[in-house]
Amino acid sequence: MEQEQEQNNNRKDHRDLGRDFDLFSFHEYAPGAAFWHGKGMIIWRELEKYLREKLDKEGYAEVSTPVMVKKTLFEKSGHWEHFKENIFTLEVDNETYALKPMNCPESTLIYSSKIRSYRDLPIRLSEITDRLHRNELSGVLGGLLRVRQFSQDDAHIYCRPDQIESEIKKLLKLVKEFYDNFNMPLSFNLATRPDKAMGDPKLWKKAEKNLENVLKKAKMKYQIKEKDGAFYGPKIDINVTDSQNREWTIATIQLDFQMPERFELEYIDEKGLKQRPVMIHRAILGTFERFIGILLEHAEGKLPLWLSPVQVEILSITDKHVKYAEQVAKKFIKKGIRARVNNENETINKKIREAELQKIPYILVVGDKEIANNSVNVRHYRQGQMGETKLADLLKKIQKEIKDKVI
Repeated sequence: MEQEQEQNNNRKDHRDLGRDFDLFSFHEYAPGAAFWHGKGMIIWRELEKYLREKLDKEGYAEVSTPVMVKKTLFEKSGHWEHFKENIFTLEVDNETYALKPMNCPESTLIYSSKIRSYRDLPIRLSEITDRLHRNELSGVLGGLLRVRQFSQDDAHIYCRPDQIESEIKKLLKLVKEFYDNFNMPLSFNLATRPDKAMGDPKLWKKAEKNLENVLKKAKMKYQIKEKDGAFYGPKIDINVTDSQNREWTIATIQLDFQMPERFELEYIDEKGLKQRPVMIHRAILGTFERFIGILLEHAEGKLPLWLSPVQVEILSITDKHVKYAEQVAKKFIKKGIRARVNNENETINKKIREAELQKIPYILVVGDKEIANNSVNVRHYRQGQMGETKLADLLKKIQKEIKDKVI
């Protein structure tokens, strides 16, 4: 027990890892907002890329909405009443504007911008890159885990009542597929109507039943979290357990009958009559900031190969081997692999140590023997010394690992 506690104490905070690996920093000029460095943005962009690949296959349309809108939009949605203290405001042309704390009210405006038919539904709108702002108290800010500026992998699905359960089933499958890439076990909570809820309690009961039906049919074990739903609808909160046995609520699926009522959203059914769609709010990784912070601590800095800012580092034993090292690097880069050469005037042992401290997945040493054999001597950050390998074979191996997102 004492040994386990000592190991936990030795594990680094994500803020330390961010500094050590040159991923991000925080500065007094922007409390609660991260400054993302080049290496950190590689992680961010790879996550975005992966999400887009998944969402494109699922038929999502990616949209973007203004970061600043009149406060009247949030009054109409109900957020001003329930969330006002967390909304940053600005005075523009003698009118109050808000920095958006969430995307959903603006998403409804895109839906209502044209007449929708029952044949059009479900409509899946994702919003990945937009910045959101929430006025969190300075005392609760904590690195990437609690911020004032953030981006969500947000999406809103507009569907017919008969499509609710099939859409939520797809979302549960999507969440599971995503977290399988990170070796993070999942657990599920069903959060029900809070005391300060908006809308008809009968609609709430209906929504809660829809969510529970899907969980039961999918044979997912879950706990009921009484009165823990959003003010506009019940939700399935999906928790991950990290390598330190800490549980985090990250992904969420929220079922909303209220906002379509507030914004009078409609579609034309097969009889030509106007009907109200249902709105599903969902996030898979939650916010990029919080997810990356959790992942860094979960992996203790040893990110999966596909997410590593530097995937391969080539070390030359002496100056006469630098040219070959650079040729090797170019071959990796040409194949889309992030590679760099360390030709510093240091001993090879010190170069290896530095690369290991940076948690670089593949460390390749080149000298006379490797030049003669068109090979590299491979050291892996998890598997240790792998020995001499033909360059062509290693290229194929690394390409496959990246494609398969090997843990």
